[in-house]
Amino acid sequence: MSRAWKPSEFDSVYERFICKEEYQFGGRAYHLRYRSRYKECVRRFAEMAPANPVDVLDVGGGQLALICSRLWNDRPVVSDLPGPHLDYIASQGVKTIHWNLCKSEPPFVSEFDFIFFSEVIEHLPIPGHIILERLKRALRPGGVIICTTPNLYRLRNLVYMAVGYPIFDHFRYPDGEVALSHVLEYSRAHLDWQFEKAGFTGCSVEYSQMHHLPTNRLFVPLALLGYPLHIVPHWRDYLIATAYAPADTPRNG
Repeated sequence: MSRAWKPSEFDSVYERFICKEEYQFGGRAYHLRYRSRYKECVRRFAEMAPANPVDVLDVGGGQLALICSRLWNDRPVVSDLPGPHLDYIASQGVKTIHWNLCKSEPPFVSEFDFIFFSEVIEHLPIPGHIILERLKRALRPGGVIICTTPNLYRLRNLVYMAVGYPIFDHFRYPDGEVALSHVLEYSRAHLDWQFEKAGFTGCSVEYSQMHHLPTNRLFVPLALLGYPLHIVPHWRDYLIATAYAPADTPRNG
């Protein structure tokens, strides 16, 4: 039995706990801009999660884990590189841990029912399946991962290529604890292959359009003119993947 999804309750929690300037993960303007992405992730989680509270790992900024804990009393943990955003998350009673996905093995084994992996994989300059395999080990057998990432073939990238504007950061190994911008983006088939290679089952990768405008004002008119073209799935901005850890995943590593 899935959970009741009430958009108005999400909006209230999002405004109260996420759209805060002291949440130094882009601040209020960032979170207002990307509300639709977080809302879609939580909506899908509500469809897949049981009615009872579950153990949730949010790999990234921690917004999704905090929202789930406030809406349904789920038991959240957030992992990311060190930063002041984790201090804010910890101040809300959420456990945080420093984990560099590129360099270290998972600090958890079979501890979580759900993992949120939203807008992270495109920042990592190593094969996606290596990271996904590490995350799979953190899931209990049958556990679910929800992953979002930009679509390589989105219209924005096509325009950038046409005008010679850079799409990606330099493809390099991260120095110290400094995060990279986008170094790689995935097509639907490529992302599906990464999940299969990592050993997940029941993977579904969908095109999705979650509405917001470019931050570069020069591209806003183009985005508005081209918006009807998103009716073509192949050109939509995002990919959303859901997949399951195998039911026979060992619990002890």
